[in-house]
Amino acid sequence: MNKDNAELTIINESDAFGEERLELITDGAYYQKNGTTYIMYDEKEEMGMPNCSVTVKYDGRDVVVTRKGDFSSRMNYCPGKATEFLYQMPYGSIPVIIYTKKLTAKLDPDGGSLALYYTVNMQNSDFEYSLRFKIRKKN
Repeated sequence: MNKDNAELTIINESDAFGEERLELITDGAYYQKNGTTYIMYDEKEEMGMPNCSVTVKYDGRDVVVTRKGDFSSRMNYCPGKATEFLYQMPYGSIPVIIYTKKLTAKLDPDGGSLALYYTVNMQNSDFEYSLRFKIRKKN
């Protein structure tokens, strides 16, 4: 697998700190294996999580986002369900609940799109998020 075989556009929108939209265009890895799609990239300072590598795994139904580095987490996005995880930060961890409202995927061997729409509950406060990926595999 080629580490930089795809151009990724990652758009993260939230109402956690007022209306906020972050967009990152970066190189990463994209491949499909045994019915599962993988997207891998390193987060940049612009996304607020420097020194983190991210793996997105989509099995045709659910998405798992694993972040390793200064801020580590394993987030499960299951449409219509609430999932809980511990958000690991350098100064401690916080329990977080994610309720996935909608997941859309249009993926093929050359790329496509993946979008998550969800609510995050952290310390008894709810925040709305969307996380969208546009993938274009390089030749």
